[in-house]
Amino acid sequence: MNATESSLSTTTAAYEYPDPSFYYTKSLTTVDSVFKPTLYCIVFSCGLVGNALVLWVLICFKKMNSLTDIYLLNMAISDLMFVFSLPFVVYQVLHQWVFGQIMCKVLSAMYYIGFFSGIFFVTVLSVDRYVAIVHVVVALKFRTRKLGLIVTFVVWTCSFLLSATNFVFHRAETHNGFTDCSAFYPEREKQLWTLLFYFQVNIFGLIVPLVIIVFCYSQIIRSLHNSRNLQKKYAVKLILILVLVFFVCWSPYNIVIFLSILNTLGAFGESSFDEKLKTAMAVCQAISFLHCCLNPIIYTFAGDNFKKHLFRMFSVLLKYMHINRKCGASDNTSVDRSSTTGRSFSSDAMF
Repeated sequence: MNATESSLSTTTAAYEYPDPSFYYTKSLTTVDSVFKPTLYCIVFSCGLVGNALVLWVLICFKKMNSLTDIYLLNMAISDLMFVFSLPFVVYQVLHQWVFGQIMCKVLSAMYYIGFFSGIFFVTVLSVDRYVAIVHVVVALKFRTRKLGLIVTFVVWTCSFLLSATNFVFHRAETHNGFTDCSAFYPEREKQLWTLLFYFQVNIFGLIVPLVIIVFCYSQIIRSLHNSRNLQKKYAVKLILILVLVFFVCWSPYNIVIFLSILNTLGAFGESSFDEKLKTAMAVCQAISFLHCCLNPIIYTFAGDNFKKHLFRMFSVLLKYMHINRKCGASDNTSVDRSSTTGRSFSSDAMF
């Protein structure tokens, strides 16, 4: 080996070539790069502010006086759990998962627990309003705080159980230099677990809640139609908006889930259909997230009592800020006076 080859060998050995994955760049579609991050940020901002205001009013001003307040509080908590995970989802969509294995499991659990519990509390609120309006005598006897706590415990327990499989199978894995936090099912049972998850979302995420909600509100409308309440038209319009928003937000996502079930079972047979379903799933899932932003508006902000409490809260806040500003100005004035007094005393001492 001559000197040139020896020098080249030494230089090559000393230089460490970077891993090929270092140059890996994630290819993004328009849905992933623009639509999903934009909508997720809107949902996060509106959902965080709206549901935080609901919690503030319910805890500080309404003092949890009714059974409905308990359900509204828990629905706001479930929506907050759901929206809290969205910034991490956005970062993974645009880049990759960098938050570790534990955070992957915890955030995926929060995501799905918030998903199921939010829908369940919407359904519980519908049943509660049905009982309160249609069966007044029964409502006076059974609509107690104790019942509310029991129902709340059952809802959270069911949400946790339905989310357990996602907590178990969700983990962070690296493939081709890209780390992804997702559900990785065992290869032999992948189709079975995928179908189980799809059926869970379809049955408990739309079919059962929608049947209960439609039944409850149809009975409420019939009961209000027979009454002579002056606010009947307003109540009927609000009820129709509730059902319409729920249906519009969740139906497209669940229809795509149903098509994914058929595709998993081999009903379509086209490989190109997989990509179409993935795109449709991403769009419809993002649209369904809007429901957690609309919940505070529909269920609470639309009520006159809640608006009164909200105005009261802001008036107290503004009054507190005004008093602090006034006290600050007063303190500054006293400081100026004392400093002036101090200067006059020092002048007298000099003479």
